Parts: sequence; structure tokens; C-alpha cells
Amino acid sequence: MSTEKFEQRKETTEMGERRLTLFVSFPTTPLTDWRPCGDGLIAHQFIKGLAERGHRIHVATPFADLRSPLPQQVTIHQMSPDAQLKQPQPLHYMLWTRCTLQQIRTTTHIDLIHELNPVFSLLSLAFVGCGVPVVLGPQFSRWPANADGTGSFLQRIRRRLTILLKDACVSQQHRYAKAILLSTPAALNNVAKPERVMSRLFILPPGIDHAAFSVRPDGSAQAPTVLFLAHVLIRKGIYFLIDAFETLVSRVPEVRLVIAGGGSELATVKERVAASSYHDRVQFLGRVNRTEVTELLQQCTVYCLPSNGEPFGMAALEAMACGKPLVVTGSGGLAYIVSEQGGRRVPVKDPAALARALEELLNNPILCRRMGQYNRTQVETHYAWPRVTKRLEHIYEQVLGIAARSDADRITPAHIAEYRRHAERSPSRSSSPGLQASEITVQT
Repeated sequence: MSTEKFEQRKETTEMGERRLTLFVSFPTTPLTDWRPCGDGLIAHQFIKGLAERGHRIHVATPFADLRSPLPQQVTIHQMSPDAQLKQPQPLHYMLWTRCTLQQIRTTTHIDLIHELNPVFSLLSLAFVGCGVPVVLGPQFSRWPANADGTGSFLQRIRRRLTILLKDACVSQQHRYAKAILLSTPAALNNVAKPERVMSRLFILPPGIDHAAFSVRPDGSAQAPTVLFLAHVLIRKGIYFLIDAFETLVSRVPEVRLVIAGGGSELATVKERVAASSYHDRVQFLGRVNRTEVTELLQQCTVYCLPSNGEPFGMAALEAMACGKPLVVTGSGGLAYIVSEQGGRRVPVKDPAALARALEELLNNPILCRRMGQYNRTQVETHYAWPRVTKRLEHIYEQVLGIAARSDADRITPAHIAEYRRHAERSPSRSSSPGLQASEITVQT
């Protein structure tokens, strides 16, 4: 690029008029604006937000299911319009995306390639050698290896071998990427040697529609209510919540527990509750429609997610947007999303501590209200989609070398040191071999 063209790009960027042409790969299915598919909904919001900022976007995806059209700056390239399309084989998808990119580039200049989460191992290598900078993520942290229980000896060996293979693949992807986006510092457990790629590591969480998830002053339930809104799985900590609730009912009069969601453990949990002395205080809603989520969150007193290492926690973010206090475990992404001003973080697999935290909040309406107000402000300041989109734009500018400043949202040695200290304290250790606490060598 000539100096004259570079200066022109830099000037238009600083004036807020720079428009990029992006090739976005979303390798899962579907890309959607309505289905209960977290990755698809998040990808849609990223694409929509960038288009509304004026960027031209070509999206490659196996299948898109949209009820509302995206802005006219967006062109969707689908492998198939068939709604029943299964997830394509990785090699098939890699070849298809590379061919799609080459075809687009015959008539259009592409400034940057962005593979959105989930970042599947090796798929971004389809773009190696194409001469266009590649951005990956935002990646979420991995579940701990024992999130669903320890398993048999053979299962643990198989799991360990899978992790080693994935680490090798991810390292290759990171080697060629110009930027690696992490939803929180907890996602450093995807980066085996972060010091080697530190100049390419950025923090960028997904955003939230803070207008759709809003505070309703008269929406809280009359009785103190704990809401568990998640898949009913071992890794989500449902059994530890049930244990905690058994203690809680003896301390907080009229407390209720609402369990919303389906999952493999739902039938067992129902049986356990039915045989308990507190069965009349627990309500099971099963799977709920996305349109019902906001009202559920607005009506509860406290949102609780005691998972065994949540990769991020979109439902927690939605509860924050609705002005609710949270009780979560201090592991995974939740440790970085929920602060002491907005809730309580308890150790993983500790029902006694969970019961104490819930009791504290349920018995203190003023504290709950103050925490809810703090959480709402945090969402408006850091997680509203327009703000997240602007942060992503600035990361693009840093990748392209046209940013007025180059330090925003970068991972620093202090982030890595803090992550390692947290991993050392947590009983739910990272499954990545590259970030063990014994390797703390970063100077802060």
C-alpha cells in the first residue's frame, strides 16, 4: 500500500468514515436471529452491528435461518439453503470457504477475514497464504476436564488425548492469526503459550441487547425467588443448587426456586425434588421460549448459576441487564463478569457457601436493589452491542495498522499473571497444559 493511500485510510478512520469490506466465516449452524442457538444469535448481532456502522460484509456459513433481513451491506453465502443440513465436515467447509473467498475477491477487495466463535480447530487455516489478515473469536474459555464428573480411567485418557490434539490445532491457528479475541481472560486456557502471541491477544466479550433485556421496577416476584435458567446438566451445578436449597428453605421463609431449561439431568432432578420435603417450593418450567426469558429474569429476586466453570455466561449477562443480583461460582468466565458489587461468587461444588450467599441476598432487599442497579450500569457501559461493535472496529483498525492508538483491549502481562493466580486458587483447574500455575514467569 502506498504512503498516500495509508494516510488517506488513517485520516478517514480518525474521522469515523472508514468503511471496511469484511469476509466473515461462521462455521456452525445456524446463523440466526430467532432460534435458541447462542452462537448463532451472537454471530448475527456482530454482523448486524458492523453493517449498521457501514461496513460491507460477506458472510460464509453452512446455513442461515433469519426472520428479519440483515442490512443491505450484508451478503450471505450459504453452503445449502436446507434447514436440515447437518454440520459439514471440517475439510469440506474449509474448501468451500476458500473457494467462496477466492470467487468474491475476483471482483471485490477484502480488507480483513474474521472467523467468529465457535473457532473450530484448523478451519481458519483455509485462509493461510491468501494475503488477507485473519481475526479469530471471540473465544470462550474451555470447560474444565472434570466438569461432568471424573469418568472412567479410559474416558480420562481419551479426554486428555483429545485436549492435546486440540491444543496442537489451536496453536497452529493462532500462529497465522493477526488477532485472537478472548471473551474474558478466562479464555486464556485456549492459549498454550500466551507470551508468544501477546501482541495479538485482545479482550472482546459478546454484547447484549440492553433494550430487550431491561429493568422493570414492579417485576420482582412477591415471594423471594431464586431463578436457575440454564441447561439442566451436571456441569451447570444443578445438584449443588438443590443441595444448597435444602439448607436455604430452613433459613429463608417462603423462598422459591424456579428451574427453567431442559437437559439430560432434568428427569433425575425432578425425581429428587419430588421425594424431598421442599417439593412444593420448586417449580419446573422446562424449556422456555426466548420471548419468555426477559420476563422470567425480571420476576426473580436472584439469578443463580453455580456451574463448574462456565465458558462465559450469556444468561448471567441477561440477568445483569434486567437489574438483578447474581450468585455464581468464581470459575470460568463468570469470575470476570460478576463482581462483588453486583453479586456473590462462591467456590465450585460448595453447596454450603452457595446457601449462605443466597441467604444473604434474599434477606436484604436493599442490597439486592443496589447490586441490580450496579449490574445494569455495567451492561450499559461495557456490554451494550453498540459499544462492543465500536471496540471490535478499533481492534480491526489496530490489525490493519490504521488506528490512532494501539493499546485498547489488549491482553497484558498483568492479565496473564492474574489469570494464573486465579487458576491456582480454583479447584476447577484448566484443562489446558499451557497455563499451569507452576509456569508463572510473567513480570508485572
